[in-house]
Amino acid sequence: MRKSKFDEIEEVLVRWLKHARSQNVPISALILKEKAIEIAEELNIEDFGCSNGWLERFKDRHCLAFKKICGEAVEGEAIEDWKNSVLKDILSRFDASNVFNLDETGLFYRLLPDKTLSFKDEKCTSGEVSKQRLALLLGANMSGNEKLKPLVIGKSKKPRYFKNVKSLPVEY
Repeated sequence: MRKSKFDEIEEVLVRWLKHARSQNVPISALILKEKAIEIAEELNIEDFGCSNGWLERFKDRHCLAFKKICGEAVEGEAIEDWKNSVLKDILSRFDASNVFNLDETGLFYRLLPDKTLSFKDEKCTSGEVSKQRLALLLGANMSGNEKLKPLVIGKSKKPRYFKNVKSLPVEY
């Protein structure tokens, strides 16, 4: 791997990045480049070029990757303590067949696959992505011997497409 000509800048930038990420501050490529330029100016380094190539090599040298941010983080130790003390105590008072877990999810019923098989010289495009969805509530008990009938929540009280339907495998 190629070494950097600007070790001082990268050392300060990595420390800044660790501090920012420890506080869950999202850092984009643009923010990282601007901070690198700012550090170079503070260190009076004039020949520093903050190119996309430098950014890619910086990421490789320091094992960095841009990732999608999803959800909130919860301290792992706090979760383990709660599971081992509070949750265990609560669950000990009930039979496993009487403890249920329910979760809500979205069903994008008109969403097409986002990958396709195509020829190498073919341009691969698609139309607008469908956002039509239904909300689903799914549940089962802890022992797994009782699964609740799924609850589907749509926009209409009596949708037209259920006109001749006598029964459904779900609650609507």
